[in-house]
Amino acid sequence: MDFSLNDRQKQLVMQVRELVEQEIKPYVLVNSFSRQQEFDWYLVNQLSELNLVCPTIPVEYGGLGLDIFTTALVIEEIAAGCPGLAAVVDTNVHAVQPILLAGSSSQKERYLPLLTGKNVRIASFAVTEPSGGSDINSMQTYANKTRRGFVLNGCKDYIFNAPQADFISVFAMTDKLHKKASLRCFIIPARTTGVTIGSTRDIAALEYAHIAEVLFDNAVIESDMVIKLDESYSGYLLLSQTLDIGRVVVGATSVGIARAAYELAYEYAENRLQFGKKIKNHQAVAYDLVEMATKIEMARLMTWKACWLIDQGDDYTIASAMAKLSASIIAQEVTGIAADILASRAFEKGSVSEQLLRDARVLSTVEGTNNIQRNIIASLL
Repeated sequence: MDFSLNDRQKQLVMQVRELVEQEIKPYVLVNSFSRQQEFDWYLVNQLSELNLVCPTIPVEYGGLGLDIFTTALVIEEIAAGCPGLAAVVDTNVHAVQPILLAGSSSQKERYLPLLTGKNVRIASFAVTEPSGGSDINSMQTYANKTRRGFVLNGCKDYIFNAPQADFISVFAMTDKLHKKASLRCFIIPARTTGVTIGSTRDIAALEYAHIAEVLFDNAVIESDMVIKLDESYSGYLLLSQTLDIGRVVVGATSVGIARAAYELAYEYAENRLQFGKKIKNHQAVAYDLVEMATKIEMARLMTWKACWLIDQGDDYTIASAMAKLSASIIAQEVTGIAADILASRAFEKGSVSEQLLRDARVLSTVEGTNNIQRNIIASLL
């Protein structure tokens, strides 16, 4: 297992870091993002200059074709500058993963190029419902089979990118008796008749990304909008693999948030004088910085290992759950320690540190709660 970066990866990381420092961070500092206003495409368009709005799309469909490890490197850099922008990219990766895993050639040709190039769009991924998220058997969104395809009814909630999505990858039941065994994935253009973007959810985190409920009222799903599966590949397996891969990008986002908090605290400790010396030279603060740096390295290596297993085609379920669990916890711990070092100024409304605290806190909920990750890990020990 070798985590040495090749020349392409080093160059890409430097390109993204330069973009973040020169364009993204300055823009975030002077602009506030409200989910009650129109989506601000500026940051997405900046990423599109490097074709990084969805890094995993293969070259033949206009993307960069990055493996999961390299994608994690990119997402860490983006999250260090704007966690909400990283959430937009994470959601795109989720939305295309079922298509990459099991989509037809025509589905790939139709949908994947939309998230590449400079006239880029974004996508959404819909599983969570008002009745539950991680409990798939409680899903209430059903697709009834017809001669031409399916008719979809139900509601998905807290769906990232929903208001701006060009298409939505939706998982729904097709049989109320067999429940999760009947799961199917539908690739639904956002303008499909019967699909409505409902209430915006104004959660206090990842504020650049827009979140909303999605309502399906007799939405007609044509057969070419359904990912076709054979007997060896169930919809539940497709969802599980998509979520397993999604967990590592959330892990990378967590690492980026933690790193941003550490860098903020380190810079402050380097310049703040107390009792005649920099506070980073006081043992208590120095040890805090050591703890932060060590924990970030732990989270990064856990995430990288899971990415490596995915790219090698090995069994990665437990590793991805561990990566998401550990990285999200560490992001919360590191942002908390950073706030202690920054003291009162850490809690100024609208400050970078205050935003990072909120962004880190939500990570234990997204992509399956941390208790669900514990359940997964416990079942595989």
